[in-house]
Amino acid sequence: MIKTFARKIAIIMGAQLKVNRDQVEIFTYGLELILGTLVQLILIVSLSLLMDTFITTMLCLIAFASLRFFGGGVHLSTYSLCLVVGVSLLISLGKLATLAVNPESLTLISVLTLLMGIHVIFRWVPAGTAKKQIKNESIRLEQREKAFLVLTVWSIIIVILITQKMTADAFAMILGILGSLILMTPLGYKAAKVLDSILNIAGKEV
Repeated sequence: MIKTFARKIAIIMGAQLKVNRDQVEIFTYGLELILGTLVQLILIVSLSLLMDTFITTMLCLIAFASLRFFGGGVHLSTYSLCLVVGVSLLISLGKLATLAVNPESLTLISVLTLLMGIHVIFRWVPAGTAKKQIKNESIRLEQREKAFLVLTVWSIIIVILITQKMTADAFAMILGILGSLILMTPLGYKAAKVLDSILNIAGKEV
């Protein structure tokens, strides 16, 4: 549906701008990304408001998306699957963040998350897909540096939040970072492959 809508808009834009077919395809791809992201964001905001977890879900989303932007990670085979799983994951993490966790335990979790992040970024970032892989070593190094910077900034913010007794906010950011890191690892790719197969089979049966 989104792809069809994006293509119709791209064709109209192409006709107005008098561009060739290749450029129309580029417009279509760009519009798909924009519309897809917008739909996902609307769903996440709406569901988090209904569940009264708006703040924790948004903090989780920001931490998740910022690290994933530079670190990459696994994607499911279709937009629909990515939409369902992505929204479900972030809503669940936002809800999980509302659980009471004492500052000492949260500090330990944040340290372990930082150590895990350093290991994952060093080993697997940028984590690509079969269709999109970065092989240029200088670009890969640059992506790692940016991912390390994002991880460092979030770690500092988390420490500040813990010292200010804002444990739910700190926990939400930690969960967002953890979710993003796991999707960069071989374990995340294997889990996504299994989930992809299950959902595809269920979809065909329906």
